[in-house]
Amino acid sequence: MKRKILLLACLLIGGASFAQQQGDGGTPRTAPMSKISNDIPVQQFAAPNIAALKNEDAINDVEKTGPWRFGFNNYTNLNLTNSGAWTDLSNGGKIWQLAVECENALTVNLTFEGVVIPEGNELYVFNPQKDFILGNFTQNHVYDGQLGTELVPGSTVIVEYYVAPENISVSHSLTIGTVTHGYRTANEFMEKAFGSSGSCNMNSACPDGIPWENQIRGAVMLVSGSNGFCSGSMINNTQNDGTPYVLTANHCSTSGGGPTNWIFRFNWQSAACSNPGSSPSFVSLSGSILRAKRTPSDFCLVEITGGLINGTVPESYNTYFPGWDNSDVIPATAMCVHHPSGDIKKLAFDDDALQHNGSGGMPSSENNSQWVVQWDRNTTTEGGSSGSPLFDQLGRIVGQLWGGGASCSNLNSPDYYGKVSYSWEPSGSNSTNQLKYWLDPNNDGNTSLAGYDPITYCNSTFDYSTTEELCFGDNTGSVDVSFLTGITTGATFDIGNGPQASGIFTGLPQGSYTVVVIDGEFCSTNVQVTIGGPAQMTTGGGTTFETSPFNGTVNLSVFGGTSPFTYDWTGPNGFTATTEDLPGVEGGVYSVTVTDANGCTTTANYTVYSVVSVENINMVTFKMYPNPSNGVFNISMDNADAIEYSINVTDISGRSVYTSSMSNEMHTIDMGAMSNGTYMLHFSDGENSIIKKIVLDK
Repeated sequence: MKRKILLLACLLIGGASFAQQQGDGGTPRTAPMSKISNDIPVQQFAAPNIAALKNEDAINDVEKTGPWRFGFNNYTNLNLTNSGAWTDLSNGGKIWQLAVECENALTVNLTFEGVVIPEGNELYVFNPQKDFILGNFTQNHVYDGQLGTELVPGSTVIVEYYVAPENISVSHSLTIGTVTHGYRTANEFMEKAFGSSGSCNMNSACPDGIPWENQIRGAVMLVSGSNGFCSGSMINNTQNDGTPYVLTANHCSTSGGGPTNWIFRFNWQSAACSNPGSSPSFVSLSGSILRAKRTPSDFCLVEITGGLINGTVPESYNTYFPGWDNSDVIPATAMCVHHPSGDIKKLAFDDDALQHNGSGGMPSSENNSQWVVQWDRNTTTEGGSSGSPLFDQLGRIVGQLWGGGASCSNLNSPDYYGKVSYSWEPSGSNSTNQLKYWLDPNNDGNTSLAGYDPITYCNSTFDYSTTEELCFGDNTGSVDVSFLTGITTGATFDIGNGPQASGIFTGLPQGSYTVVVIDGEFCSTNVQVTIGGPAQMTTGGGTTFETSPFNGTVNLSVFGGTSPFTYDWTGPNGFTATTEDLPGVEGGVYSVTVTDANGCTTTANYTVYSVVSVENINMVTFKMYPNPSNGVFNISMDNADAIEYSINVTDISGRSVYTSSMSNEMHTIDMGAMSNGTYMLHFSDGENSIIKKIVLDK
């Protein structure tokens, strides 16, 4: 008989330290201050009636029919001539500064109007301690003269506008049109806005989310009307070009001001299933243009305009553009990714077929324009989830959240999602109130579209090799396994009797092992395993070998069998296959069942995460391992030449944390002193580059 050895890798995602980024990064030109200088004028705003606001919120939050309001808007007209103070600098330039203080506010965010930032000028917004800095903002972040800022923790922000010497006589301007007093966010992170949603909400890093990693990457939280939170998602178009479209709910666009100053927050999510002890990192873009919206199916499509690189979301933001289905075929199951009550990303699941909504439930002037969802797995949505994407069982967007009464205290209440099929090309519609014009610009007539990944992280081909033909036949005897490392022989474990036997071995130290499988007739086969090394996968007839090389756990299943063998694969997005070799797969959990000629079967799972181990650059093979790592990442190159390759590691905000170069076959990156989390590895020969997502998990 022929044995098959199958090596499986399970990678853990580490935590992330708190960080934030909006703008191009950098440091304000003024020296660090422990408090506001007396030379900076302060514009003060009195506290609103918080009790009255929260009474209104208690009513408005229930049905999710508007953004989740977190702040009170003070409308003002503070500009470079009527407020603040100018300071002349020794280099011939000058700086304008203004402190804005909201009495007892938990956060402050600003909306600028009439913004003109010539090249060379700089705009920053920060707290007095300068440990929360937004900027550098340039004209690239401004749309139609408007710019919205992220929420700055605390009651005071400082605005700093630098004018370069060469721009003294060049027109420059800005006006603070809205000052938002945050009354239920920021300082309440540990008990309110971060962690504000009901306890039944499931974090996006929980095991249920593994098959939906790409869809999670595409989800965003948005700030509309300067003072409200909604949810939304990037969405693909038939050109697969990364046009930064965001699908959300129409009622999220009705809070005033339009989408020109909206904020889009990416990657605000836990790195683990449990809530982290502090706010995770995030990155943000500001500004968008309305492309289409319509009330009967409550959809709104906008295109992000600010902070783009080459017309799309920066690669370091690690986003994904999910596909869609406009066929109106009832999904067998569904899930959504959302930001309930302004909290970090959460998941909700409906494990049953969706229902069409007629004239009942949430009111609509047109029948069957909504999906009815009944959540399972003790999950739900809340206020702030409005506009969140609804995915079918294949990971395609079929709707966005309109409203409903579901919550942790009302799990049996349904939610209602406006249908993509109904928003696609309604009778009598045009480019302003349909999705088709924007998502199928070439009129290809697609009824469904796969997602678009601007950076391919997953090693898309499993590494298979077949072992020698072994003499086990239909094994009915006992099966033992031994672990050997170096010259030290490990213990031999009895893992049971054939034709099927299995064992789990934990706590193995990092290193290279030879795994010896011995059946009752003393026939054996060997498999090399590296704990803490790159994931590998090998198969031969009848035996399944599984390892998690980064947590020291090895799962081994052995069964006797007679060829020929058949293979049944299932995976995310409806993937199925019956072949032994399985190239070109996307990330997710795959299950393979191997059956021999006598009907003996075994089933194992293979998890493909967003890691890449092998690529080519300029005809040189590049390998990076392990990933995740507890501190040390290794880079190796086959066929290395005399070219010097640059190495740059950035955090999720784009800040460089490690730089080096290599021209030989091996290089080690030591990140042991850095905080757990997700980083981006940039590897370049000067003309070509490779970008990897790497995870530090100490």
